[in-house]
Amino acid sequence: MLTFIKKYKYIIITAAAIVAALAIAFAAGNSNHVETQTPDEATTVAQITETTVKPATTQNTTAADTTKESAETTSAEMTSTAVSTTDNETITENTDEPTEPVTDRYRTEPVPTGKPQPVEPQEQTTHDNTLRCTLSISCATILDNMDKLDEEYHELVPSDGWILKPEQFEFAEGESVFDLLVRVCKDKKIHLDHSFTPAYNSAYIKAIGNLYEFDCGDESGWVYGVNGWAPNYGCSRYALKNGDKVEFRYTCQLGHDLKWSE
Repeated sequence: MLTFIKKYKYIIITAAAIVAALAIAFAAGNSNHVETQTPDEATTVAQITETTVKPATTQNTTAADTTKESAETTSAEMTSTAVSTTDNETITENTDEPTEPVTDRYRTEPVPTGKPQPVEPQEQTTHDNTLRCTLSISCATILDNMDKLDEEYHELVPSDGWILKPEQFEFAEGESVFDLLVRVCKDKKIHLDHSFTPAYNSAYIKAIGNLYEFDCGDESGWVYGVNGWAPNYGCSRYALKNGDKVEFRYTCQLGHDLKWSE
């Protein structure tokens, strides 16, 4: 063995040197490979990150822009719709459709030409100067309709129909027909029952002398007239004038059985 080593020692040394060189070269190669791949891997990660982040950022920006544009569009559409609706309403208001007769806030029908306009009781003030008018109260129409009146009420109807014959009374400027009626009935001890109707801003006479509305049929009740005219508004809205002739009369036919005289 020793002889073999001596004989081939140069060959063995040379082979060992070659192996050592190859080992060194291999080790160096691995080191270079790692150093070379690290930048590539970093680049690849950066590229992947960039590729992933950029589309997401772009997508978010686009979504925001889209939302903004959508909101602006919706706002514009709403404004357009509102304008369109307003235009339609304007067109509707300008149509030539027939309108109902104009009435005041208390549903008073137009007062005939030349007749006194209604006043509002709460706006009236009275003065000390003394004026005069005539007042009468009649239920004469019941005499022709006694069959419609309950027998127990027959004694309430005067034989001549007069609860109060025409009589002259004093009043103050600014007083209404209702004010006069209340005061006279109190002084004369005549029964009077009334109510106030806010919708018409006026008093409503339910009964005089214990004779009530509907006592003599479904179309019966009390109405009033001034100077031969039956006003189309309540008696508390009629302002008295000097010399007025006021009548309260019971009707059995919604006023069609009454004749007014000036």
